[in-house]
Amino acid sequence: MSKVSVRSHEIDQLQQRIASLDHIVKQADGLLGDDIVDRARQLHKTASARLGHGTSNSVVALAGATGSGKSSLFNAISDTEFATVGVRRPTTSQALAVVFGDGAQDLLNWLDIKQRQRVSAVTPAGVDLEGLVLVDLPDHDSTELANRLEVDRLVQVVDLFIWVVDPQKYADAALHETYLQAFSGHGAVSIVVLNQVDRLRADERKACLEDLTRLLVADGLQGVRVVGASAVTGEGIDGLRRELSARVAERQALIKRIDADIDWLATDLAVACGEGAPTKVSAQSRDDLVAAATEASGARVIEHAVEGSYRHRASLAVGWPPLRWIRKVKVDPLARLGLGTKAAAANRSDGALDTVMVRRTSITADPVAQGRLGEALRQLARDATTSLPDAPRSSVSARIELASASLPDALDVAAAKTDLALDPPRWWAAVGSLQLVASAAMVAGLAWLTVLFFLGWFRFPDPPLPRVGSMPLPTLLAFGGGAFGLLLAILGRRIAGIGAKRRAIRARADLATQVGQVVDELVIRPINTELSNLGELTTRVHQLAR
Repeated sequence: MSKVSVRSHEIDQLQQRIASLDHIVKQADGLLGDDIVDRARQLHKTASARLGHGTSNSVVALAGATGSGKSSLFNAISDTEFATVGVRRPTTSQALAVVFGDGAQDLLNWLDIKQRQRVSAVTPAGVDLEGLVLVDLPDHDSTELANRLEVDRLVQVVDLFIWVVDPQKYADAALHETYLQAFSGHGAVSIVVLNQVDRLRADERKACLEDLTRLLVADGLQGVRVVGASAVTGEGIDGLRRELSARVAERQALIKRIDADIDWLATDLAVACGEGAPTKVSAQSRDDLVAAATEASGARVIEHAVEGSYRHRASLAVGWPPLRWIRKVKVDPLARLGLGTKAAAANRSDGALDTVMVRRTSITADPVAQGRLGEALRQLARDATTSLPDAPRSSVSARIELASASLPDALDVAAAKTDLALDPPRWWAAVGSLQLVASAAMVAGLAWLTVLFFLGWFRFPDPPLPRVGSMPLPTLLAFGGGAFGLLLAILGRRIAGIGAKRRAIRARADLATQVGQVVDELVIRPINTELSNLGELTTRVHQLAR
Protein backbone atom coordinates (compact mmCIF):
# COMPACT_ATOMS: atom_id res chain seq x y z
CA MET A 1 0.00 0.00 0.00
CA SER A 2 1.39 3.38 -0.98
CA LYS A 3 2.07 6.22 1.44
CA VAL A 4 -0.63 8.24 -0.32
CA SER A 5 -3.28 5.55 0.23
CA VAL A 6 -2.17 5.07 3.85
CA ARG A 7 -2.40 8.82 4.44
CA SER A 8 -5.81 8.90 2.74
CA HIS A 9 -7.00 6.14 5.05
CA GLU A 10 -5.72 8.02 8.10
CA ILE A 11 -7.41 11.21 6.94
CA ASP A 12 -10.67 9.29 6.53
CA GLN A 13 -10.31 8.00 10.09
CA LEU A 14 -9.57 11.50 11.34
CA GLN A 15 -12.62 12.88 9.54
CA GLN A 16 -14.72 10.18 11.20
CA ARG A 17 -13.37 11.22 14.60
CA ILE A 18 -14.17 14.87 13.86
CA ALA A 19 -17.70 13.89 12.78
CA SER A 20 -18.08 11.87 15.98
CA LEU A 21 -16.90 14.91 17.92
CA ASP A 22 -19.62 16.95 16.25
CA HIS A 23 -22.26 14.45 17.46
CA ILE A 24 -20.81 14.62 20.95
CA VAL A 25 -20.94 18.43 20.97
CA LYS A 26 -24.62 18.40 19.99
CA GLN A 27 -25.50 15.71 22.51
CA ALA A 28 -23.44 17.15 25.37
CA ASP A 29 -24.89 20.65 25.09
CA GLY A 30 -26.97 21.16 28.22
CA LEU A 31 -25.90 17.81 29.66
CA LEU A 32 -22.25 18.49 30.49
CA GLY A 33 -20.62 21.65 31.80
CA ASP A 34 -20.40 24.68 29.54
CA ASP A 35 -16.58 24.79 29.71
CA ILE A 36 -16.00 21.26 28.39
CA VAL A 37 -18.73 21.65 25.75
CA ASP A 38 -17.24 24.94 24.59
CA ARG A 39 -13.82 23.26 24.34
CA ALA A 40 -15.28 20.44 22.29
CA ARG A 41 -17.15 22.86 20.04
CA GLN A 42 -14.02 24.96 19.50
CA LEU A 43 -11.88 21.89 18.76
CA HIS A 44 -14.43 20.63 16.23
CA LYS A 45 -14.47 24.02 14.55
CA THR A 46 -10.68 24.35 14.54
CA ALA A 47 -9.97 20.76 13.44
CA SER A 48 -12.53 20.91 10.64
CA ALA A 49 -11.15 24.22 9.39
CA ARG A 50 -7.52 23.11 9.58
CA LEU A 51 -8.19 19.81 7.85
CA GLY A 52 -10.11 21.74 5.22
CA HIS A 53 -6.83 23.42 4.21
CA GLY A 54 -5.33 20.03 3.40
CA THR A 55 -2.15 18.24 4.46
CA SER A 56 0.15 19.60 1.79
CA ASN A 57 1.52 22.15 4.27
CA SER A 58 2.76 21.53 7.79
CA VAL A 59 2.69 24.45 10.22
CA VAL A 60 5.65 24.27 12.61
CA ALA A 61 5.85 26.88 15.37
CA LEU A 62 8.90 27.85 17.39
CA ALA A 63 7.92 28.81 20.92
CA GLY A 64 10.19 29.92 23.70
CA ALA A 65 10.95 32.37 26.46
CA THR A 66 12.67 35.71 26.19
CA GLY A 67 16.41 35.23 25.63
CA SER A 68 16.15 31.60 24.51
CA GLY A 69 17.38 32.50 21.01
CA LYS A 70 14.12 31.38 19.41
CA SER A 71 14.14 34.05 16.69
CA SER A 72 17.82 33.41 15.91
CA LEU A 73 17.01 29.74 15.54
CA PHE A 74 14.09 30.66 13.28
CA ASN A 75 16.44 32.66 11.03
CA ALA A 76 19.03 29.88 11.05
CA ILE A 77 16.53 27.20 9.98
CA SER A 78 14.97 29.41 7.29
CA ASP A 79 18.34 30.87 6.21
CA THR A 80 16.84 34.36 6.39
CA GLU A 81 17.03 37.48 8.53
CA PHE A 82 13.26 37.80 8.61
CA ALA A 83 12.93 37.66 12.41
CA THR A 84 14.40 40.60 14.28
CA VAL A 85 16.43 39.23 17.18
CA GLY A 86 17.70 40.45 20.49
CA VAL A 87 16.96 43.92 21.78
CA ARG A 88 16.13 45.09 18.25
CA ARG A 89 12.93 43.05 18.07
CA PRO A 90 9.91 45.34 18.52
CA THR A 91 7.26 44.71 21.13
CA THR A 92 4.69 43.18 18.79
CA SER A 93 1.99 40.60 19.21
CA GLN A 94 2.29 39.45 15.60
CA ALA A 95 3.78 36.10 14.66
CA LEU A 96 6.11 35.71 11.64
CA ALA A 97 5.97 32.95 9.03
CA VAL A 98 8.35 31.67 6.39
CA VAL A 99 6.82 29.48 3.67
CA PHE A 100 9.09 27.00 1.92
CA GLY A 101 7.91 26.64 -1.66
CA ASP A 102 4.53 27.55 -3.11
CA GLY A 103 1.02 27.61 -1.65
CA ALA A 104 -0.20 28.07 1.94
CA GLN A 105 -1.73 31.46 1.18
CA ASP A 106 -5.23 30.53 2.37
CA LEU A 107 -3.79 28.61 5.32
CA LEU A 108 -1.84 31.67 6.50
CA ASN A 109 -4.92 33.82 6.08
CA TRP A 110 -6.84 31.38 8.28
CA LEU A 111 -4.02 31.44 10.81
CA ASP A 112 -4.20 35.23 10.64
CA ILE A 113 -0.41 35.56 10.21
CA LYS A 114 0.12 38.73 8.22
CA GLN A 115 3.92 38.96 8.36
CA ARG A 116 5.12 36.27 6.01
CA GLN A 117 7.97 35.55 3.61
CA ARG A 118 8.35 32.92 0.91
CA VAL A 119 11.69 31.15 0.32
CA SER A 120 12.99 28.34 -1.82
CA ALA A 121 11.81 24.88 -0.81
CA VAL A 122 15.38 23.56 -0.93
CA THR A 123 17.89 24.98 1.51
CA PRO A 124 21.50 25.77 0.51
CA ALA A 125 22.47 22.55 2.27
CA GLY A 126 20.19 20.61 -0.10
CA VAL A 127 17.43 19.79 2.41
CA ASP A 128 13.98 19.79 0.80
CA LEU A 129 11.46 21.58 3.03
CA GLU A 130 8.66 21.83 0.47
CA GLY A 131 5.35 22.41 2.30
CA LEU A 132 6.89 23.67 5.56
CA VAL A 133 5.36 26.79 7.12
CA LEU A 134 7.77 27.86 9.85
CA VAL A 135 6.26 30.24 12.40
CA ASP A 136 8.12 32.37 14.91
CA LEU A 137 5.83 33.03 17.88
CA PRO A 138 6.16 35.93 20.30
CA ASP A 139 7.87 35.15 23.60
CA HIS A 140 5.48 33.18 25.80
CA ASP A 141 6.79 34.97 28.93
CA SER A 142 6.45 38.43 27.43
CA THR A 143 5.31 41.22 29.70
CA GLU A 144 2.91 42.25 26.94
CA LEU A 145 -0.47 40.54 27.34
CA ALA A 146 -1.09 40.72 23.58
CA ASN A 147 2.05 38.69 22.96
CA ARG A 148 1.00 35.94 25.36
CA LEU A 149 -2.50 35.86 23.88
CA GLU A 150 -1.04 35.45 20.40
CA VAL A 151 1.03 32.51 21.61
CA ASP A 152 -1.98 30.92 23.28
CA ARG A 153 -4.04 31.36 20.11
CA LEU A 154 -1.55 29.82 17.73
CA VAL A 155 -0.45 26.88 19.88
CA GLN A 156 -4.04 25.64 19.54
CA VAL A 157 -3.83 25.38 15.74
CA VAL A 158 -0.23 24.67 14.66
CA ASP A 159 0.69 21.16 13.53
CA LEU A 160 4.05 20.70 15.23
CA PHE A 161 5.75 22.42 18.18
CA ILE A 162 9.41 23.27 18.51
CA TRP A 163 9.91 24.30 22.13
CA VAL A 164 13.12 26.33 22.32
CA VAL A 165 14.94 26.51 25.67
CA ASP A 166 18.35 27.78 26.73
CA PRO A 167 20.83 26.46 29.32
CA GLN A 168 19.92 29.15 31.83
CA LYS A 169 16.11 28.81 31.79
CA TYR A 170 15.34 25.33 30.46
CA ALA A 171 13.68 24.47 33.80
CA ASP A 172 11.50 27.62 33.77
CA ALA A 173 8.22 26.86 35.55
CA ALA A 174 6.18 29.08 33.21
CA LEU A 175 7.14 26.94 30.21
CA HIS A 176 6.75 23.57 31.91
CA GLU A 177 3.54 24.23 33.87
CA THR A 178 1.72 26.41 31.35
CA TYR A 179 2.64 24.66 28.10
CA LEU A 180 4.68 21.47 28.26
CA GLN A 181 2.54 19.79 30.92
CA ALA A 182 -0.65 21.01 29.26
CA PHE A 183 0.45 19.47 25.95
CA SER A 184 1.89 16.29 27.46
CA GLY A 185 -0.30 14.22 25.13
CA HIS A 186 1.27 15.88 22.10
CA GLY A 187 4.69 14.27 22.29
CA ALA A 188 4.35 12.91 18.75
CA VAL A 189 4.13 16.46 17.40
CA SER A 190 6.71 18.06 19.69
CA ILE A 191 10.44 18.70 19.44
CA VAL A 192 12.43 20.31 22.23
CA VAL A 193 15.56 22.22 21.22
CA LEU A 194 18.23 23.14 23.75
CA ASN A 195 19.65 26.24 22.05
CA GLN A 196 22.95 27.99 22.77
CA VAL A 197 24.81 24.75 23.43
CA ASP A 198 27.92 26.52 22.10
CA ARG A 199 28.14 28.21 25.51
CA LEU A 200 28.53 24.86 27.29
CA ARG A 201 31.44 22.51 27.72
CA ALA A 202 30.89 18.94 26.57
CA ASP A 203 30.19 17.65 30.08
CA GLU A 204 27.84 20.59 30.83
CA ARG A 205 26.01 20.01 27.58
CA LYS A 206 25.47 16.34 28.41
CA ALA A 207 24.26 17.20 31.92
CA CYS A 208 21.83 19.83 30.63
CA LEU A 209 20.38 17.50 28.01
CA GLU A 210 19.95 14.70 30.54
CA ASP A 211 18.30 17.01 33.08
CA LEU A 212 16.05 18.51 30.42
CA THR A 213 14.99 15.01 29.35
CA ARG A 214 14.25 14.15 32.98
CA LEU A 215 12.05 17.24 33.34
CA LEU A 216 10.22 16.42 30.12
CA VAL A 217 9.50 12.90 31.36
CA ALA A 218 8.11 14.45 34.54
CA ASP A 219 5.93 16.66 32.33
CA GLY A 220 4.51 13.57 30.62
CA LEU A 221 6.55 14.01 27.44
CA GLN A 222 8.46 10.76 27.66
CA GLY A 223 10.19 9.86 24.39
CA VAL A 224 9.92 13.34 22.92
CA ARG A 225 12.73 14.32 20.54
CA VAL A 226 15.37 16.47 22.32
CA VAL A 227 17.94 18.26 20.13
CA GLY A 228 20.96 20.34 21.03
CA ALA A 229 21.60 23.27 18.68
CA SER A 230 23.30 26.61 18.31
CA ALA A 231 21.89 29.35 16.12
CA VAL A 232 25.28 31.12 16.36
CA THR A 233 27.57 28.31 15.22
CA GLY A 234 24.99 26.42 13.17
CA GLU A 235 25.50 23.27 15.23
CA GLY A 236 22.45 20.97 14.97
CA ILE A 237 20.68 23.19 12.43
CA ASP A 238 21.06 20.82 9.47
CA GLY A 239 19.94 17.92 11.65
CA LEU A 240 16.89 19.90 12.70
CA ARG A 241 16.16 20.74 9.05
CA ARG A 242 16.37 17.06 8.11
CA GLU A 243 14.05 16.22 11.01
CA LEU A 244 11.55 18.79 9.76
CA SER A 245 11.96 17.62 6.16
CA ALA A 246 11.12 14.06 7.15
CA ARG A 247 8.07 15.10 9.16
CA VAL A 248 6.77 17.41 6.43
CA ALA A 249 7.27 14.70 3.79
CA GLU A 250 5.24 12.23 5.87
CA ARG A 251 2.32 14.68 5.98
CA GLN A 252 1.57 13.24 9.42
CA ALA A 253 2.04 16.25 11.67
CA LEU A 254 -1.46 17.63 11.09
CA ILE A 255 -3.12 14.24 11.60
CA LYS A 256 -1.14 13.49 14.74
CA ARG A 257 -1.77 16.96 16.14
CA ILE A 258 -5.53 16.78 15.71
CA ASP A 259 -5.58 13.19 16.94
CA ALA A 260 -3.68 14.28 20.04
CA ASP A 261 -6.10 17.15 20.60
CA ILE A 262 -9.09 14.82 20.30
CA ASP A 263 -7.48 12.26 22.63
CA TRP A 264 -6.84 15.00 25.16
CA LEU A 265 -10.40 16.24 24.95
CA ALA A 266 -11.84 12.72 25.03
CA THR A 267 -10.02 12.06 28.30
CA ASP A 268 -11.57 15.15 29.87
CA LEU A 269 -14.98 14.30 28.39
CA ALA A 270 -14.80 10.82 29.91
CA VAL A 271 -14.16 12.39 33.31
CA ALA A 272 -17.07 14.79 32.77
CA CYS A 273 -19.40 11.92 31.82
CA GLY A 274 -18.35 9.73 34.73
CA GLU A 275 -18.33 5.97 34.95
CA GLY A 276 -21.04 3.49 35.88
CA ALA A 277 -23.94 5.95 35.61
CA PRO A 278 -27.40 4.29 35.64
CA THR A 279 -29.20 4.21 32.30
CA LYS A 280 -32.63 4.55 33.89
CA VAL A 281 -34.42 5.05 37.19
CA SER A 282 -34.56 1.84 39.21
CA ALA A 283 -37.92 0.04 39.46
CA GLN A 284 -37.79 0.32 43.24
CA SER A 285 -37.32 4.11 43.15
CA ARG A 286 -40.13 4.43 40.64
CA ASP A 287 -42.50 2.25 42.70
CA ASP A 288 -41.67 4.14 45.89
CA LEU A 289 -42.37 7.45 44.18
CA VAL A 290 -45.68 6.20 42.73
CA ALA A 291 -46.75 4.94 46.16
CA ALA A 292 -45.89 8.27 47.81
CA ALA A 293 -47.54 10.26 44.99
CA THR A 294 -50.67 8.11 45.25
CA GLU A 295 -50.99 8.96 48.93
CA ALA A 296 -50.27 12.63 48.23
CA SER A 297 -53.03 12.70 45.59
CA GLY A 298 -55.56 11.86 48.33
CA ALA A 299 -55.83 8.09 47.91
CA ARG A 300 -56.97 7.52 51.48
CA VAL A 301 -59.57 10.29 51.25
CA ILE A 302 -60.83 9.06 47.89
CA GLU A 303 -60.95 5.47 49.10
CA HIS A 304 -63.10 6.42 52.10
CA ALA A 305 -65.25 8.70 49.95
CA VAL A 306 -65.88 5.98 47.36
CA GLU A 307 -66.85 3.55 50.08
CA GLY A 308 -69.16 6.12 51.69
CA SER A 309 -70.62 7.17 48.35
CA TYR A 310 -71.35 3.57 47.38
CA ARG A 311 -73.15 3.01 50.67
CA HIS A 312 -75.02 6.30 50.22
CA ARG A 313 -76.19 5.42 46.72
CA ALA A 314 -77.00 1.84 47.70
CA SER A 315 -79.24 3.12 50.49
CA LEU A 316 -81.08 5.31 47.99
CA ALA A 317 -81.47 2.36 45.63
CA VAL A 318 -82.30 -0.56 47.99
CA GLY A 319 -83.04 1.09 51.34
CA TRP A 320 -86.49 0.99 52.98
CA PRO A 321 -88.46 3.62 51.05
CA PRO A 322 -90.10 5.22 54.08
CA LEU A 323 -86.65 6.11 55.44
CA ARG A 324 -84.91 7.06 52.21
CA TRP A 325 -85.66 10.76 52.73
CA ILE A 326 -83.20 10.72 55.61
CA ARG A 327 -80.42 9.61 53.26
CA LYS A 328 -81.48 12.13 50.59
CA VAL A 329 -80.81 15.09 52.83
CA LYS A 330 -77.17 13.93 53.29
CA VAL A 331 -74.47 14.99 50.83
CA ASP A 332 -72.74 12.37 48.71
CA PRO A 333 -69.14 12.09 50.09
CA LEU A 334 -67.71 12.20 46.56
CA ALA A 335 -69.65 15.34 45.72
CA ARG A 336 -67.90 17.11 48.60
CA LEU A 337 -64.58 16.31 46.87
CA GLY A 338 -65.76 17.39 43.44
CA LEU A 339 -65.75 13.77 42.27
CA GLY A 340 -68.40 11.47 40.93
CA THR A 341 -70.15 14.28 39.04
CA LYS A 342 -70.74 14.72 35.30
CA ALA A 343 -67.80 17.16 35.17
CA ALA A 344 -65.56 14.59 36.78
CA ALA A 345 -66.74 11.99 34.29
CA ALA A 346 -65.79 14.37 31.49
CA ASN A 347 -62.36 14.73 33.07
CA ARG A 348 -61.90 10.98 32.89
CA SER A 349 -62.53 11.06 29.14
CA ASP A 350 -59.90 13.71 28.48
CA GLY A 351 -57.25 11.12 27.59
CA ALA A 352 -53.69 12.45 27.89
CA LEU A 353 -52.42 14.56 30.74
CA ASP A 354 -53.44 18.19 30.42
CA THR A 355 -50.82 20.61 29.15
CA VAL A 356 -52.08 23.28 31.54
CA MET A 357 -52.80 21.94 35.00
CA VAL A 358 -55.69 23.31 37.06
CA ARG A 359 -57.09 21.98 40.29
CA ARG A 360 -60.24 19.97 39.59
CA THR A 361 -61.09 18.48 42.99
CA SER A 362 -61.57 19.77 46.52
CA ILE A 363 -59.18 17.28 48.09
CA THR A 364 -57.11 18.94 50.79
CA ALA A 365 -53.42 18.04 50.62
CA ASP A 366 -52.20 15.94 53.53
CA PRO A 367 -49.01 17.56 54.90
CA VAL A 368 -47.62 14.19 55.98
CA ALA A 369 -48.27 12.64 52.57
CA GLN A 370 -46.75 15.69 50.87
CA GLY A 371 -43.67 15.33 53.04
CA ARG A 372 -43.33 11.66 52.07
CA LEU A 373 -43.69 12.60 48.42
CA GLY A 374 -40.87 15.13 48.78
CA GLU A 375 -38.66 12.54 50.44
CA ALA A 376 -39.45 10.00 47.68
CA LEU A 377 -38.41 12.58 45.06
CA ARG A 378 -35.18 13.31 46.94
CA GLN A 379 -34.45 9.59 47.28
CA LEU A 380 -35.06 9.08 43.57
CA ALA A 381 -32.70 11.97 42.85
CA ARG A 382 -30.03 10.41 45.07
CA ASP A 383 -30.41 6.99 43.45
CA ALA A 384 -30.30 8.43 39.92
CA THR A 385 -27.44 10.90 40.42
CA THR A 386 -25.11 9.47 43.08
CA SER A 387 -22.59 8.18 40.55
CA LEU A 388 -22.89 11.16 38.19
CA PRO A 389 -20.36 13.99 37.89
CA ASP A 390 -21.44 17.49 38.88
CA ALA A 391 -22.80 18.73 35.54
CA PRO A 392 -25.00 15.69 34.69
CA ARG A 393 -26.11 15.53 38.32
CA SER A 394 -27.24 19.14 38.15
CA SER A 395 -29.05 18.49 34.88
CA VAL A 396 -30.96 15.47 36.25
CA SER A 397 -31.67 17.25 39.53
CA ALA A 398 -33.09 20.20 37.60
CA ARG A 399 -35.45 17.82 35.80
CA ILE A 400 -36.64 16.45 39.14
CA GLU A 401 -37.15 19.92 40.61
CA LEU A 402 -39.15 20.94 37.55
CA ALA A 403 -41.30 17.84 37.88
CA SER A 404 -41.86 18.32 41.61
CA ALA A 405 -43.18 21.83 40.96
CA SER A 406 -45.88 20.58 38.59
CA LEU A 407 -46.73 17.35 40.42
CA PRO A 408 -49.41 18.68 42.84
CA ASP A 409 -51.74 19.95 40.09
CA ALA A 410 -50.99 16.95 37.91
CA LEU A 411 -51.89 14.60 40.76
CA ASP A 412 -55.14 16.49 41.27
CA VAL A 413 -55.94 15.97 37.59
CA ALA A 414 -55.13 12.29 38.02
CA ALA A 415 -57.54 12.12 40.96
CA ALA A 416 -60.25 13.77 38.85
CA LYS A 417 -59.69 11.21 36.07
CA THR A 418 -59.83 8.21 38.38
CA ASP A 419 -62.46 5.59 37.57
CA LEU A 420 -64.46 5.54 40.80
CA ALA A 421 -66.37 2.38 39.80
CA LEU A 422 -69.75 3.98 40.61
CA ASP A 423 -71.88 2.15 38.04
CA PRO A 424 -74.76 0.59 40.00
CA PRO A 425 -74.74 -3.22 40.13
CA ARG A 426 -77.68 -5.14 38.70
CA TRP A 427 -78.86 -6.40 42.04
CA TRP A 428 -79.73 -2.83 43.06
CA ALA A 429 -82.50 -2.74 40.45
CA ALA A 430 -83.82 -6.15 41.48
CA VAL A 431 -83.86 -5.35 45.17
CA GLY A 432 -85.27 -1.89 44.42
CA SER A 433 -88.16 -3.52 42.53
CA LEU A 434 -88.83 -5.85 45.45
CA GLN A 435 -88.78 -2.86 47.78
CA LEU A 436 -91.43 -1.18 45.63
CA VAL A 437 -93.58 -4.32 45.73
CA ALA A 438 -93.13 -4.61 49.50
CA SER A 439 -93.88 -0.94 50.00
CA ALA A 440 -96.96 -1.18 47.77
CA ALA A 441 -98.21 -4.14 49.79
CA MET A 442 -97.61 -2.29 53.05
CA VAL A 443 -99.37 0.84 51.80
CA ALA A 444 -102.29 -1.25 50.49
CA GLY A 445 -102.60 -3.09 53.78
CA LEU A 446 -102.42 0.13 55.81
CA ALA A 447 -105.03 1.76 53.57
CA TRP A 448 -107.32 -1.26 53.91
CA LEU A 449 -106.93 -1.24 57.70
CA THR A 450 -107.63 2.49 57.76
CA VAL A 451 -110.88 1.98 55.85
CA LEU A 452 -111.89 -0.81 58.24
CA PHE A 453 -111.07 1.44 61.19
CA PHE A 454 -113.34 4.24 59.95
CA LEU A 455 -116.15 1.77 59.11
CA GLY A 456 -116.02 0.41 62.65
CA TRP A 457 -115.84 3.94 64.10
CA PHE A 458 -119.01 4.97 62.37
CA ARG A 459 -120.77 1.63 63.23
CA PHE A 460 -121.09 0.42 59.66
CA PRO A 461 -121.58 -3.32 59.17
CA ASP A 462 -118.30 -5.18 58.91
CA PRO A 463 -117.50 -6.03 55.28
CA PRO A 464 -116.28 -9.51 54.38
CA LEU A 465 -112.60 -9.84 55.49
CA PRO A 466 -110.33 -12.23 53.59
CA ARG A 467 -107.86 -14.18 55.68
CA VAL A 468 -104.73 -16.12 55.14
CA GLY A 469 -104.96 -18.78 57.71
CA SER A 470 -105.95 -16.96 60.87
CA MET A 471 -104.31 -13.65 59.71
CA PRO A 472 -106.52 -10.99 58.14
CA LEU A 473 -105.21 -10.13 54.69
CA PRO A 474 -104.91 -6.34 55.31
CA THR A 475 -102.85 -6.98 58.43
CA LEU A 476 -100.68 -9.45 56.57
CA LEU A 477 -100.11 -6.97 53.75
CA ALA A 478 -99.30 -4.07 56.10
CA PHE A 479 -96.98 -5.87 58.48
CA GLY A 480 -95.65 -8.37 55.97
CA GLY A 481 -94.79 -5.69 53.41
CA GLY A 482 -93.14 -3.50 56.05
CA ALA A 483 -91.17 -6.37 57.59
CA PHE A 484 -90.06 -7.66 54.20
CA GLY A 485 -88.96 -4.17 53.17
CA LEU A 486 -86.95 -3.73 56.36
CA LEU A 487 -85.37 -7.15 55.90
CA LEU A 488 -84.44 -6.28 52.30
CA ALA A 489 -82.93 -2.97 53.50
CA ILE A 490 -80.83 -4.71 56.17
CA LEU A 491 -79.58 -7.38 53.77
CA GLY A 492 -78.95 -4.76 51.06
CA ARG A 493 -76.95 -2.64 53.48
CA ARG A 494 -74.73 -5.58 54.43
CA ILE A 495 -74.17 -6.61 50.83
CA ALA A 496 -73.56 -2.98 49.88
CA GLY A 497 -70.93 -2.75 52.62
CA ILE A 498 -68.98 -5.58 51.00
CA GLY A 499 -69.37 -3.99 47.57
CA ALA A 500 -68.35 -0.59 48.92
CA LYS A 501 -65.02 -1.94 50.18
CA ARG A 502 -64.36 -3.64 46.86
CA ARG A 503 -65.22 -0.48 44.91
CA ALA A 504 -62.94 1.55 47.20
CA ILE A 505 -60.07 -0.86 46.55
CA ARG A 506 -60.71 -0.72 42.80
CA ALA A 507 -60.82 3.08 42.86
CA ARG A 508 -57.53 3.22 44.76
CA ALA A 509 -55.95 0.83 42.24
CA ASP A 510 -57.16 2.96 39.33
CA LEU A 511 -55.90 6.10 41.07
CA ALA A 512 -52.50 4.42 41.48
CA THR A 513 -52.55 3.67 37.73
CA GLN A 514 -53.42 7.28 36.90
CA VAL A 515 -50.72 8.54 39.28
CA GLY A 516 -48.22 6.10 37.77
CA GLN A 517 -48.89 7.60 34.34
CA VAL A 518 -48.38 11.10 35.73
CA VAL A 519 -45.14 10.11 37.48
CA ASP A 520 -43.87 8.38 34.36
CA GLU A 521 -44.70 11.36 32.13
CA LEU A 522 -43.48 14.14 34.40
CA VAL A 523 -40.60 12.49 36.25
CA ILE A 524 -39.45 9.05 35.13
CA ARG A 525 -39.51 9.50 31.36
CA PRO A 526 -37.58 12.81 31.32
CA ILE A 527 -34.98 11.47 33.76
CA ASN A 528 -34.63 8.20 31.84
CA THR A 529 -34.18 10.23 28.65
CA GLU A 530 -31.50 12.28 30.37
CA LEU A 531 -29.72 9.19 31.72
CA SER A 532 -30.04 7.42 28.38
CA ASN A 533 -28.56 10.42 26.58
CA LEU A 534 -25.73 10.46 29.08
CA GLY A 535 -25.14 6.74 28.50
CA GLU A 536 -25.06 7.21 24.73
CA LEU A 537 -22.78 10.21 25.16
CA THR A 538 -20.42 8.21 27.39
CA THR A 539 -20.30 5.41 24.81
CA ARG A 540 -19.48 7.91 22.05
CA VAL A 541 -16.79 9.50 24.20
CA HIS A 542 -15.12 6.15 24.88
CA GLN A 543 -15.28 5.32 21.19
CA LEU A 544 -13.74 8.70 20.43
CA ALA A 545 -10.91 8.00 22.88
CA ARG A 546 -10.16 4.73 21.05
